[in-house]
Amino acid sequence: MNKGILYALLASILWAVVTPFIKQGLSYDFTPMNFAGLRFTLVGIILLVYTWHKGMWAEIKQHAKLFTNLILINMFMGYTAFYLGVDLVSGAISSIVMGMTPLINVLLAHLLASNDKLNRYKIASILMSLVGLLLIVGLGNDGKPLDLVGIGGIALLLLNIVLQGYSAISVSEDKGTIDPIFLNAVQMFFGGILLYIVGITTEGYHSFIGKPFGFYLSLGTLVFISVFAFSFWFMALQYKGSKVSDINMCRLINPILGATLSWVMLAGEYPTVSTVSGMLVIVSSLLIYFKGEEIVRKIKKGKQ
Repeated sequence: MNKGILYALLASILWAVVTPFIKQGLSYDFTPMNFAGLRFTLVGIILLVYTWHKGMWAEIKQHAKLFTNLILINMFMGYTAFYLGVDLVSGAISSIVMGMTPLINVLLAHLLASNDKLNRYKIASILMSLVGLLLIVGLGNDGKPLDLVGIGGIALLLLNIVLQGYSAISVSEDKGTIDPIFLNAVQMFFGGILLYIVGITTEGYHSFIGKPFGFYLSLGTLVFISVFAFSFWFMALQYKGSKVSDINMCRLINPILGATLSWVMLAGEYPTVSTVSGMLVIVSSLLIYFKGEEIVRKIKKGKQ
């Protein structure tokens, strides 16, 4: 297996388990932007200590465009749009929209990245993946018709996907020029501080001192996940020969793992014909995406 794909799978597996810990952390009288800013700033501090080296400020200056892109577009604008968007729509709608992340990013890579074009097998895989996602998360919206607020929420979630997809392409196009872990450290530290400032400004200050043990357990787990998941993701994007579209398709395992973890961890959650069917469709779509041409070739050879 290509190491870039392996790193992307590891990142996707880690990201699939964050939701329960975010919900647990927010349950201790804490707000989303404050929590996100605190989480990412702590990750940045840990990674900066690990990657601190002579001449790093000169390196940041040398790659100012890339760092500015990641800090302002990927972290600050992207996560601000995400948290605001989630707050404006139902859980079902947000799950459907965010589930489309890898599919939208594959299309972005086709339009913007060099040497990352779609073929008929990849197009068929994308369409199958969309069907699978809809089967897993459902087609409903809590029975509430979409109004202007809901449409605005969807627009913000889509903006988040586009912004972070654009940043991923920027990282991929800069292969081998900068250490991916250091790249993540700078993004997390400065992006986290900006998110925290926005959180205090819009949500008010919420003290993180003297909280119950569960709060710090959730925060610590999320920090641990972010330290490795984002670093793995940048390593995948920068790996020689890797393509943004291939890397992003690995994120389709997120809804599969997320649904499975919900059945295991949450009371009242259980598999249905729809969700299991969706998982099978997504697995099939991934086989077509990565092995479609090879499978068709073997079938044709077998008929000869």
